[in-house]
Amino acid sequence: MISTNQKINLREERDFSSKLNATFHFIRANFRTLLKTLFMYVTPLALAAGISSGIYQARVLRGLSGTNEFETYGQFSFFNQVTSVNYFFTAFFMLTSVYVLFLAVYSFMVVYQDEEGEVNPAAVWLHMKEHLVKVIFGGVLIALITFLSLFLLGLGLYLGVVLSLFVVVMVREDLDFIETVERCFTLIKGNWWATFGLIIVAGFIQGVVTWLTALPLFAIGVMRGLQVPGMDNDLLLVVVQTISSVLGIYIYAISAIAIGFQYFNLVEKKEGLGLLEQADLIGRHNLDTSANEGQY
Repeated sequence: MISTNQKINLREERDFSSKLNATFHFIRANFRTLLKTLFMYVTPLALAAGISSGIYQARVLRGLSGTNEFETYGQFSFFNQVTSVNYFFTAFFMLTSVYVLFLAVYSFMVVYQDEEGEVNPAAVWLHMKEHLVKVIFGGVLIALITFLSLFLLGLGLYLGVVLSLFVVVMVREDLDFIETVERCFTLIKGNWWATFGLIIVAGFIQGVVTWLTALPLFAIGVMRGLQVPGMDNDLLLVVVQTISSVLGIYIYAISAIAIGFQYFNLVEKKEGLGLLEQADLIGRHNLDTSANEGQY
């Protein structure tokens, strides 16, 4: 059993800056255990996403640079079809790996909360496998609905913010798909703009960190454009792209944890569960104390 450095009360009302501070405090306090959990349960899909993305980019760059010489229209058509299928697999693996990361993060937070800060990756996996199928299928469906709704006067943006709570609600409250969606709307009511602002700021921070991890890939692209010897090696591009993609997916933990703290903040604001738990603990403590007083 691996103990986290410092117990953080998840069920607590927090303002905007407190939620951001709590996000990075949680990451610092649990960095090694959280990283181990992500490495064990997210890396396989992240690797698949990275390799697929690297192969796709190598094919596209070959097509743009003119290094592919097609003798017939059939060869050209086949190349485009393979590239299109490659793009589909890249998008699928990227989407599912991000949802699995969110599932891993929220399962970690649930274990952290329920087991008094002691987190064992095996305990995290118990929560993950219980919700894995529901989260992936529900997440893909929500992503599709949100994407299609973008064409309906910004409805997609509204739904995207509301359903950003989808995974944490499903994992923490153990609800089915319809109940989870209804719960998201209930929690977000009157708090859409606050949630939107938190997602934007956390996403910006995440984007800056992700950009730093993508610098080697950018450098390779520039050197390929300048025709630096050895930089046209597709294997090198695939390896660097894979590493960059895996790190980029890990970095989604920043947004996931920030949204997690927003969920606990909204539950506390609307239902005061943390205060009720504290009152219950105080009541039990007083009962235990009076029981031990004896007769005088």
